[in-house]
Amino acid sequence: MTTLAEIARRAGVSPALVSRVINNDETLRVSQETRESVLRVVHEANYAPNVAAQSLRSSKSGTIAFVVHDAANPVYGEILRGAQAEAERQNKAILLGDSAAGNVGNSRLAQMIGGGGVDGLILQAAGVQADNLIIKAARKKVPVVQLQTDTGLGGTLIQLPDATAAKIATRHLRDLGHRTIGCLATVEGLTFTESRMKGWQDEMGADADPSLVAHAAPVAAEGEAATRELLLRHTEITGLVCFNVIAAIGATRAAGALGLDVPRDLSIASIHDVKFAEDLKVPLTVVRMPLAEMGQVAARTVCIKGAELPARMAIATSPEFVQRQSTAAPGRRP
Repeated sequence: MTTLAEIARRAGVSPALVSRVINNDETLRVSQETRESVLRVVHEANYAPNVAAQSLRSSKSGTIAFVVHDAANPVYGEILRGAQAEAERQNKAILLGDSAAGNVGNSRLAQMIGGGGVDGLILQAAGVQADNLIIKAARKKVPVVQLQTDTGLGGTLIQLPDATAAKIATRHLRDLGHRTIGCLATVEGLTFTESRMKGWQDEMGADADPSLVAHAAPVAAEGEAATRELLLRHTEITGLVCFNVIAAIGATRAAGALGLDVPRDLSIASIHDVKFAEDLKVPLTVVRMPLAEMGQVAARTVCIKGAELPARMAIATSPEFVQRQSTAAPGRRP
């Protein structure tokens, strides 16, 4: 088994310098040529540092816990990709937890958090189980970042430009000539739901009738059921803004089941984008959010050393509007 000393001998440097290069020590002042030489020897020797020993010496685990509400949701996958890329830059690994898969609040991961076995906690979840994790983290002074939903239990809240995204989707439909525009919102009481609702209301102005709003979790079946009920209640709706792309897929099913053509009879615009949104029978018009950037910022924030973390952070990058075939002027095909 190759040792650190052997790597140092082959590279012609000290073991201490090899260690600092491998651990991406930002305070290390060494030429790029030397750094690349060390990394080349490490790669050729297939050297793997002793993570357990490093953790004992530094009192750091080298891991970040990332808990989402539903790991099968592709929207969360984009956030995770950004977080993992930044974690690699910070010389950390991501431990993924799924609060929808079981009692994560009392899981092995929760035990690790409560025992100080992670260096930070990122939460894209809400509810009792998420609250339990935050309380455990707070007791061990583990940095906590919450994504999109403020539990009121502390940590840093990172938010997307939610109100702006809802405004963009609603304005697009109004510019096409739609006046009675329904709103398929996400679950009530969540921070981002309220922000997106404000965007829809601001853009609708006097036409923002509360009875035009339905709520659904980011699940296609729930989006379908809520949309069906909304469209039966308001047959005059010609446009629909969906706060989540998975629920929007359910909305297209509801329209079809009611004999409505998308977009001739009902135009649908959604917040978020996923790969299969453009592969649907009628590709979805979407407002693409900077999800990967949010993941990067979250991972970077929990790794900040010796600093008071801000209570709130906002992702400044503007959402990107992507028009596809699910929206058109009322009564016309695109």
